[in-house]
Order: sequence, then structure tokens, then C-alpha cells
Amino acid sequence: GRMMYVEEQWEARLDYALAESFCKVRMEELFDIVADYPDSLPAVRELRVALERTRMHGLLAQSLRGSLERRLIHPGANTGQIIEVYINTIKVLRVIDPSDGLLEAVAQPVRSYLRGRNDAVRCIITRLTDEKADGDLHEEVRRQDARPLEQTQLDSDDEDDAPDPNWQPPSKNQQQSQNNNGTTSATSRGGW
Repeated sequence: GRMMYVEEQWEARLDYALAESFCKVRMEELFDIVADYPDSLPAVRELRVALERTRMHGLLAQSLRGSLERRLIHPGANTGQIIEVYINTIKVLRVIDPSDGLLEAVAQPVRSYLRGRNDAVRCIITRLTDEKADGDLHEEVRRQDARPLEQTQLDSDDEDDAPDPNWQPPSKNQQQSQNNNGTTSATSRGGW
């Protein structure tokens, strides 16, 4: 009885110490794990299991956020690479924490930095539309059954007639109501 209890206690302590050590080592490697995703998916899954045991999510968030700030968010970084690592960060953190709590704690500096980059929108559009870029964003659009513009049909709002020479731009009130009807939500959903 008593000996079995002591043995179980030691085993549990050893188990926790190993998981804690594993998490600390992986936290140091996490930027590289993110950059190598999806090839690093087995390592991400192992880290998720160890984090479930140790509850070191806060330390992981601090560590990854610091790594992203040091290694990614600087003027010499290519915007396309920043976007690629950001997308991988989202995917990795969603494997570890599907609730997106970790993502919220980690991603804000990258989002803010990308908003300030002059070429960020161009890079995102290129990744969305360029089949040759072999990017995740293009694949996501394809997966959502989006049709290329060439294959779309005209609807009642499309006109083949010449433009109306008496056309006037909408008033500020009309523009505000259009902005409030969801047209801006498409970009805000992605955190941009």
C-alpha cells in the first residue's frame, strides 16, 4: 500500500518534470517549428500533449511572442516571409489551442507591424490570387469553392450599358451606411 503510493507519487513527479523540461526545450525551438510547419506537425502535437500536462501556455505565449518580435518584425524582413510565418503561427497555435487564446496573446505585434508595411496588402493579394505562388492563402480561397472572376455570371447590378454621365458619388451618409453593412468586416475578420 504505502510503497505503491510513494512509487506512484515519484512517477507522477518524474512525468511532470519531463513534460516541463520538454516544453522549455520546445519553447526555445518554437520559432523554427513554426517556420517549418507543416513538416513540424508531429513536434507541434507532442508539444500540445506536454502543455496539457504542464499548463505552461502563458510561458509559451511569452516565448513565441518574443521570438517573433526579435526574429521577424524588423525592417530587413521580407513582407512575404512575414506573412508566411504569420500564417504558420496561426496554424501551429490552433493545433495547440483551438480556442485561439494563445493566438490572441502572440499575434498582435505581427498584425500591427504588417499594418504599417506599405507592401503588405499587395503581398496578401498576390498570395490570394497567384496560383504559381503556391501559397496557403491561394489554397484557402480554392478550398472555399471561390470561382475565378472569369467564370462568374453577371447579376442584376452589373450593366453592359455605357456609364451614366450624370452619376454622382454617394454622399458621406451613404458611404457610412455602406461601411457599416459589413463591407469592412471582410478584412477585420482576419485581424487586419
